[in-house]
Amino acid sequence: MPEPLSDVESAIDRWERDAERKAARYREMTDEVERISITGSAASGAVTVTVGANGIPDAVTMTDGVRKLSPDRIAAAVMEAMTRAQSRYPERLAAIMAQTVGDDATTRHLVATAQAGFPHPEGQEPPPPRPPRDGDDDDFSGDSYLSGGR
Repeated sequence: MPEPLSDVESAIDRWERDAERKAARYREMTDEVERISITGSAASGAVTVTVGANGIPDAVTMTDGVRKLSPDRIAAAVMEAMTRAQSRYPERLAAIMAQTVGDDATTRHLVATAQAGFPHPEGQEPPPPRPPRDGDDDDFSGDSYLSGGR
């Protein structure tokens, strides 16, 4: 008959290894998200805006083509290019999270928050969600066994 203390020690060791693996996946996800760079353009390419992590603009560039535009049209083109770049952020975030940490409650919450903050421009439908990562044998769903998985 196995000793109860050794069962507890084994369970703690497994939990610790799982926690370390999960932490490593989240560090990888954070590193990947910090490297996000998405560019959108408007006014026939005369204006481009690049957004980085969290969808925040990193750069705005303009070509000589803006000389033909009114100041109001330039401002509108900057906003349009920024919206185009930001609208692709949730999809990129979802892809990174699916590849690193998988589909769990945290992933769904972060992607939903990004989608709410950076919706697709009017008239454009968002791309379909990516399927969850295969082979993830860890249960980090956030569902409690106390609530029956509800």
